[in-house]
Amino acid sequence: MGVFSKLFGSNVKDQKKDQLDNTNYIDTILNHSEDEPVAIANQNVIYAGYAELGGYYFLQTFIVGKLKVKAKNGARLLIDNGDHTLDLKSDMDEFESENMAVIDGYVTRIDFEIEKEAAENIKRSKIKNITLKVKKHTLVFNPYEADTKKA
Repeated sequence: MGVFSKLFGSNVKDQKKDQLDNTNYIDTILNHSEDEPVAIANQNVIYAGYAELGGYYFLQTFIVGKLKVKAKNGARLLIDNGDHTLDLKSDMDEFESENMAVIDGYVTRIDFEIEKEAAENIKRSKIKNITLKVKKHTLVFNPYEADTKKA
């Protein structure tokens, strides 16, 4: 058994280390923010809020973590609440991740166009997952649940 693990590595050990590294990285992001995130993906956290400007509604998102992207063709955000999926297109086609040295990662702001009714119907408790598609990246975020053990 020792020969195989030397040749091919120990997958179980490596997977557990990767999971621990991801958990520690996500904890670092959460500890540097006063706001509560909407959802978490592998090495990325998404924060969101609504804004209205001149009668138009926007879902403003901030993706904090390892995602580094320079987009020229926009992004799509799919919000699945079980009953249906809301498909949002980014407001701007061009955006770029900015370096955030504090967490050894990046922050990417993307605004999405949204109808007022859709904005009012989205509730965090109903969201099953959120998928961000930008360039070759597809990130699937799962809803964030505050850790009650820390209190």
